[in-house]
Amino acid sequence: MATDGPPWVVGQNCTMTLTHPMVNAGTARGFYLKPDTWRMLLPRVWYRGTNVAPVIASSPIGVGIRVFEGVVTSRDGFLHVDGTPSMQTASSWHTALLAFVAQAGTVMTLTDPAGTSWTVAIEEVEDRVSTGGTTFGRAWETRLVWVEVPA
Repeated sequence: MATDGPPWVVGQNCTMTLTHPMVNAGTARGFYLKPDTWRMLLPRVWYRGTNVAPVIASSPIGVGIRVFEGVVTSRDGFLHVDGTPSMQTASSWHTALLAFVAQAGTVMTLTDPAGTSWTVAIEEVEDRVSTGGTTFGRAWETRLVWVEVPA
């Protein structure tokens, strides 16, 4: 039976995880991606922005460097894969995500929906409040772009 983490396990109680030594004492934190929003790009040319400049020196980024994008949802009522309800509130999901957003310009580990881990830095964040069509329901959709940090 899946429960809220830790441990956060992709495919059981989340669809992706983030890990950073300054957040949760370096323990991975899971999140749910909005369906059909995850993508990995291997761009022909990608000019790094100011958020990743401290960890990626060259611009454009080097050959073979990947860019990841997805929309993380923060809302009440998530059901884990086995149907067990999450006890996390929309606000607690969102607050946990903002702890990682605050680490922009530093290196973190992202585990994607396939369970593959990547060393990345946050390039871009777009945070939207979504009421779900009601006056009282509150949720967030946060689009994030990460750039792979070369070893």
